[in-house]
Amino acid sequence: MASWSESQRQTLHDVQEIRITPADERSLGRLIWVLETGGRIFVRSWKGAHKAWYRDTLACGGGHISGQDIEIEADVTVARATDADAAIDAEFLRKYGDPYASEMNLPLARETTLELIPLDSRL
Repeated sequence: MASWSESQRQTLHDVQEIRITPADERSLGRLIWVLETGGRIFVRSWKGAHKAWYRDTLACGGGHISGQDIEIEADVTVARATDADAAIDAEFLRKYGDPYASEMNLPLARETTLELIPLDSRL
């Protein structure tokens, strides 16, 4: 399993959105917010665990991410992340600001926190 390079972490730290598509491609890719904190990459489902991209990505254990405004491609595995909620909450507020980022810190979204772990990445 690969790890994110410093350049990749910085790119994902700076970019506003990524497209994530479940590995089995059962659902369409979806543009979502992404953040980097503590050298790790995280996403959340704003509308909760029932959203297709989240449900399908979690069910098949990973997916593919790509960038809209930057050239980024990576196959990833996903892992539920509950050990960094305070840092993730703070980073959502810093990066995206209110009022939307505060909704990403509510329980509905917070319970969907996933860490993205690269399998084979190309930036």
